[in-house]
Amino acid sequence: MRESRHVGTTARPGGEGPPVFSERLTVVLDAIFEGEAPNAGRFCGNCYTPVDTERASCMHCNSSVDESRPVEKVPRDILAMFQQLRRRESLVVNSFAYAGMLAAVMIFIGVFYLLFITNAGVWWYVFDIVLLFVLARVLAGLVGGFIGDEVGYRYSRRKLAEEWETYEAERDGAERDCAD
Repeated sequence: MRESRHVGTTARPGGEGPPVFSERLTVVLDAIFEGEAPNAGRFCGNCYTPVDTERASCMHCNSSVDESRPVEKVPRDILAMFQQLRRRESLVVNSFAYAGMLAAVMIFIGVFYLLFITNAGVWWYVFDIVLLFVLARVLAGLVGGFIGDEVGYRYSRRKLAEEWETYEAERDGAERDCAD
């Protein structure tokens, strides 16, 4: 029976360990989904990080090629996990960006109301419209780009860690069944 040396992601409860997907694997998966690279090569049989033919162990999870035989393709389950990771990140970041735009609209309405009740001149209304466009862009970028990016990253990595643990348990259970 192979013992998993892959600890998980920093978003895992406890917060220790390397990320689920190594930097090298993330680059390869991005290239696969962008159509720039095929799903082929030599990958660690434990964490699926690309492994050179000369290496005797994986640089990411330290599994030896004797313990975890390298595979030629990244499994579909891993591809699906990566795709779901990117979707979650995008959903959270975009949601926060829309919240920033909503805040800009609320500020616009508040300023418009103040201008209306004070019988301000036409140029103040023009200023309010320009303010709407500028604030919508700035707040969407700030709220989505900074806050949403951090929240989305943490949330999607935490969910990925949960999916990875389930995947490992199923994979290791199937390996034990095959060995029996």
